[in-house]
Amino acid sequence: MDEILRLEGRVQLHNAVMVIGLDGWGNAGRVSTFTVRYLADKLGARKLGEIPSERFHNYQIERPMVSIRRGVIESYTPPRNEIFYWKDERGRVDLLLLLGSEPHLNWPCYTKAILKLAEEMDVRRIYTIGGYLADIHYEDETPITASTNNKELIGELKEARVELTNYRGPTSVYSEILWQARARGLDVISLWCAVPIYVGGFYPKAAYHMLQKIKMMIGLDIDLGDIRKRAESFEAQFEREAMDQPELRRLIERMRRSRGLEKGPTYMV
Repeated sequence: MDEILRLEGRVQLHNAVMVIGLDGWGNAGRVSTFTVRYLADKLGARKLGEIPSERFHNYQIERPMVSIRRGVIESYTPPRNEIFYWKDERGRVDLLLLLGSEPHLNWPCYTKAILKLAEEMDVRRIYTIGGYLADIHYEDETPITASTNNKELIGELKEARVELTNYRGPTSVYSEILWQARARGLDVISLWCAVPIYVGGFYPKAAYHMLQKIKMMIGLDIDLGDIRKRAESFEAQFEREAMDQPELRRLIERMRRSRGLEKGPTYMV
């Protein structure tokens, strides 16, 4: 594991939960990465280490970022996967956070390293966070679907008022995590939030609902008022912008008319 993970030290966690948010195919509305970044910033999580990118990323697919000023290179940043931790002063639940980019290569090796770290940190459960595009109206509450590798958790998911996933098709690295963790006896819950197909970039409403769900399921004591206000502001601005875009208005109206005609999405990539 030490050859794959680059840790800055060791830390002992208590009653720990791991939350994973990766950019890539399953990050519609930036729900995945924003959720984990928000938790890290809000709680003041500390960096534990990172997963170097050379084994797992194709730089022709996700290119490193460079900064050059007046002809001189100042920085070169390849894709990053950073690991953070947060210790609850009240001793209720500690967090291990993974924030980065979905690997292009060697999913089994990547996942094995993550799960080994989780076991060494006494993580009792892993949550993976994703976002997907769906035919929903922006005024509606964003649906959240879930899957797990332990059927004994189905009752808990129903109590959390999430929709159970039904899906067959191409997938993300989260399914590799679900599958490998099952063999290790480590519980994983994969949560996915719907994002309207006509909303580009960051969608704060989906992030807010995902954070609400994570807060409730993990038992975190955090105030989400700032992201709630951001979601409300975004919706008001979106309505104003839609007034000046006839095609967007027609699409939104079609979504409004189709409300209730079809069962909510159960898609999970």
